Amino acid sequence: MTRPGRTWNTYARLVAAAGVRYGGTLIPSDVAQPQEEEWLKRLSAELHTGSPHTAKVQDLLRGLEIGEKQFRFHLRYLARWGQERRRLLAAGANFQLLEGLKREEDSGALVGLELSGPLQQQRRQLSEHLNKTATMPTGTGWLSPMPCTGRKVRVYDARQVVWIYPPGEVDFLEGLHPSVARSLIARYVPQPGIVADPMAGDGVVPQMAVQMGHTAWASDIAPAQPYIRQLDLLDEKLSVIFGEEHLVSADLLVLHPPLPETLGLSEPRYTDWLEDILTSCLGAVKAGGHVALVVPITAQFPLMARAQSALLRIASEVAGQDIGDLAALHVAVSRDGREGWHLLVSQIPAINETLSGEER
Repeated sequence: MTRPGRTWNTYARLVAAAGVRYGGTLIPSDVAQPQEEEWLKRLSAELHTGSPHTAKVQDLLRGLEIGEKQFRFHLRYLARWGQERRRLLAAGANFQLLEGLKREEDSGALVGLELSGPLQQQRRQLSEHLNKTATMPTGTGWLSPMPCTGRKVRVYDARQVVWIYPPGEVDFLEGLHPSVARSLIARYVPQPGIVADPMAGDGVVPQMAVQMGHTAWASDIAPAQPYIRQLDLLDEKLSVIFGEEHLVSADLLVLHPPLPETLGLSEPRYTDWLEDILTSCLGAVKAGGHVALVVPITAQFPLMARAQSALLRIASEVAGQDIGDLAALHVAVSRDGREGWHLLVSQIPAINETLSGEER
């Protein structure tokens, strides 16, 4: 990772060097000046003439530690950026993130935006800013909220560590009971928001979410329903799909991974696999949002300890600061005692609680 504002500082040095070459002086600001475009256009032309000027421009770029591709495909176009993107870049925002925001800048959607910290944090800040006026995404994987049915949802308070629910309605051990899903969503997403389940299985969590008035994301490596998007979290990062394809972030992410024996993995290998899955997913959660990792109560103690450690470690990496403990640990058990789950909940710190990071 590099220093905040490094790309902007590099651009300012490039413009200054171009000014020296063409007989002018200019310090770049939020508002682009005509000379910037003119000088960089001339540099680009000289770079490709094959004349003695080409070698001089190459020397100029080498002296500034700027690669030719970096100049040709990226830096030279900063002269065409609008005021908002230039302001954000000068303040240390991620260059690659800003490059893809021309449409948003042209529409005025970036006014008032502030970006700071690591890239994942900046994506969440951007998502929250754009979500204030944006329409919810559509397509396979996305489910729109339904009118609330009025079904009563049991919301357990902080003193009720054990959640009791009716037996039945679950066909296999690694499914999740609808009553548990509803109580989990109601506790952590009290207002309309986005609930994501990237290992959706039969789709219980997203179906409960939309019935409660939320937008839901449903994906799985082997979709059981047509509305569930096929997604291998080891090949495609959920954080990229949310942050780059849709510019949204989840209020609650429910992750219900298969057990080690289902995958045929030893516990150490399973821990590595789980950390990779968490790394793919946790960047899709908004600052202040929650992650619920579901572990069957039949799982052996070492697995519980490993799952909790993995969750806190990856959440800390995503947040850019140490998250020392779970936000909550619930135990959901059927009334007949035949099935149940541990619900390990971690919270991504709110933006004003996160540490400032460096531009990547």
